[in-house]
Amino acid sequence: MTGSDYQATSADQMHGKPALRVDARGLPCPQPLLAMRRALRQVEPGALVHVVATDPASQRDFRSFAELSGTTMVREERRGMEFHYWLQGT
Repeated sequence: MTGSDYQATSADQMHGKPALRVDARGLPCPQPLLAMRRALRQVEPGALVHVVATDPASQRDFRSFAELSGTTMVREERRGMEFHYWLQGT
């Protein structure tokens, strides 16, 4: 995880703000996925992890991971050349 990691308060959790943000911009496949997996191990069950990546392959990787692991991908967005993923810790 790089630069923009932060811990949210319990009030933030109630408003759907992520407990952890992972800045994986510029990292090639599979590094965004590995960073996300490390982040999911750090948060409480049910907490949100927000990952920002620039590697287009991350779309396939994150969807496959969520499907195969049973992890809930709450939301996925593309903003220009950035891919944003919100996953829920288990």
